[in-house]
Amino acid sequence: MKLIILGVGGMGALSLSKIVAQMSMNRNISVRSSEIHGMAKKGGLVEVQMKIGEGKSGVVLQKTADFTLVLDEAYLDYGKAFLREDVFGFIVLKNKDKEWIVKDLGDIRFANALILGRFVKQQNLFTNDDAIEVLKNFKFFKKNRIAFERGLV
Repeated sequence: MKLIILGVGGMGALSLSKIVAQMSMNRNISVRSSEIHGMAKKGGLVEVQMKIGEGKSGVVLQKTADFTLVLDEAYLDYGKAFLREDVFGFIVLKNKDKEWIVKDLGDIRFANALILGRFVKQQNLFTNDDAIEVLKNFKFFKKNRIAFERGLV
């Protein structure tokens, strides 16, 4: 599986990539990643490219990704450029989602758990239990679980 995660600093894109990587490792599936513009300052672009169960490099070329997860609508077109033409794995965090996260959970960083829920729901490699197993290790597990479950709806 080829996966692209796009977000802005402070929204949890890097944490999301680490969650997916840990889910892969927990299932003994190889995972490679590359942070192309990663570690951006708060508010700047963060781009993570991942290959799960394939390849020796984490680099994902345009028009080859199975899934693109976009945590900021400003990067819709950029994210679409990576997606294969024959798949529907384009998952976007909408502004209404951001509003709910900030209002109900108090911090935009829980956006990654909501997107994780949508990702788990749409693909067939990982299960809900795989995600919960990793999220259990997070400091704010309860809020992450709420956001994750909202993404499953």
